Amino acid sequence: MAESGPSGLALRPIAAAEGTSTTAVYSMFGGRAELIGEVSRTASSGFVADQRAVAVTDDPYVDLRNLGLAYREWALANPTLYLVLMTTVTPGGCLESPMPASEAAEPLREAIVRLIGAGTFLALDPNLMLSGIWASVHGFVSLELAGFFSPAPIEQLNAMYEAQLESIARGWRTT
Repeated sequence: MAESGPSGLALRPIAAAEGTSTTAVYSMFGGRAELIGEVSRTASSGFVADQRAVAVTDDPYVDLRNLGLAYREWALANPTLYLVLMTTVTPGGCLESPMPASEAAEPLREAIVRLIGAGTFLALDPNLMLSGIWASVHGFVSLELAGFFSPAPIEQLNAMYEAQLESIARGWRTT
């Protein structure tokens, strides 16, 4: 997966690397698509757990920032799982649209609702805000993982991302 993405995944090399047969892989998972599905579920549960681990404070603005930081940290620590999480493969081997963000986005939705309730964010549909915030964070992280910001040093990337998070939040503020 790390070398060629989900579309390049082949069961025979996986079985050989694990010292087993393709029959064993088929017995355990059912096939290539099911194996990718299991990897996707593993990625999703890890990402969700990481988002849920972000402490809820008295300041939802800080929480929003911390969720954004946790998103990027998880993606940078797990680039292959992030790729799998954001793309799925059909049984025919085609890439589909990203996973539904429902459970993964719940901590973000909660922070947005708190920000609206506090009068800090505009009184708009939280789902609209969630989509915009998620798209912006995902875009930055995806570009970073794809190497579009290279050869920028990590300190510069951190500053760029922090500025991106601030810009996102400022766009929804009431003042």
